[in-house]
Amino acid sequence: MTFPIALIDRLAADSVLADSVQLALEHHLFDHLQASLSARQLAKRLSWHADPTAHLLELLWSFQLLERQPLDGSLYYHTAPAVRPYLCRDGERYMGDAWRYRLQALRGFGQQLAEMLKQPQPEYSEQLPHDAAWAAAAGGQIAQEQRALTADTACAIAATVARFNRPARMLDMGGGPGLVSAALAQRYLQLSGVVQDLPLTAGVAQGHLVAAGVDDRFSAVSELAADDRFDIIWCSSFLHFVADPAQTLAELYQRLNPGGVLISAHARLGDDPQQVSRVLPFFLPLLMRGKHVFHHDRLMQMLTDAGFRVEDRGEQPFPMAPLHVHCAFREEKS
Repeated sequence: MTFPIALIDRLAADSVLADSVQLALEHHLFDHLQASLSARQLAKRLSWHADPTAHLLELLWSFQLLERQPLDGSLYYHTAPAVRPYLCRDGERYMGDAWRYRLQALRGFGQQLAEMLKQPQPEYSEQLPHDAAWAAAAGGQIAQEQRALTADTACAIAATVARFNRPARMLDMGGGPGLVSAALAQRYLQLSGVVQDLPLTAGVAQGHLVAAGVDDRFSAVSELAADDRFDIIWCSSFLHFVADPAQTLAELYQRLNPGGVLISAHARLGDDPQQVSRVLPFFLPLLMRGKHVFHHDRLMQMLTDAGFRVEDRGEQPFPMAPLHVHCAFREEKS
């Protein structure tokens, strides 16, 4: 194998692209370009200079974030139709703020990496995230990510799970803004259930359930009753943060009614370098801080050990990186 010079060069170039997209979002460039403008016209709106503005637009066009067409001797640019729902502020799937947050978080981690390598990896901490901060994230970037992608992925997975086609009660474990539950409830009118998260975050989720018109069937809570049972449990990126994932899975097994299903979606690191490269850059901060990121078939083994019959659904698209999905069934009583 030859040294991947092109890959190393691409990493450096990608930092320029990331800075360019961040600047474009900060100045609402994609919003301005919902109508075609020349570089000179856009520069005038933003108090920039025309020539460097033209270079920036060419870069964004080269990555298909913009489209262009010649007119009267000038090039006119507009936001690509596929991009508008995600990067224009009035788009129904707008995720510009979430993307900027993730970029800053990952860059902040990178700046701390040298010091982290000089310290032993911390032991797992059971300390929960600050409720107010988590609620703000649930109302901001996490909500944007659930609208942009997670809710659609959840509905696509649900379409392959027969239990959704009958009356069922669902638990959205650590459900954050609750938009996954809202989307599923809108699609499956016989579905009811709860979103569980920290108290202030549950308040954010309740607001989203009301806005979606499903609060007659779904509610958000901060604690579950000891005897609460469910037919479906949605568990996405929750096990990364618990002290003992195996014990948590055993507890979730007990919360499932016989014939019920736990849908697990979590990061997985395997033996394929290309697969790991899609996941590890986003989850390295968790590993370095003592949280759980599952290797190989470890999560499947824990599900099996907890008593589940497991179906491996492979990687599915989620914000940041693909997650590995397992459908884990509690068998009917014989």
